[in-house]
Amino acid sequence: MIERGILGAVAVCIAATAALWLLAMPDEPVRALQDGLGAAALATIIAGAAARRSAE
Repeated sequence: MIERGILGAVAVCIAATAALWLLAMPDEPVRALQDGLGAAALATIIAGAAARRSAE
């Protein structure tokens, strides 16, 4: 269950980073990657917290 949440968060962040890079910041791939990594970290923390709450 936890693995699915983490994999889902990573997949969404990869797709969002690619879309952000291609649509909004095509000249700034490093900044788009940094934003994507930050979003991935936040999504992973949220998914982990949600998994812990559902396990309790």
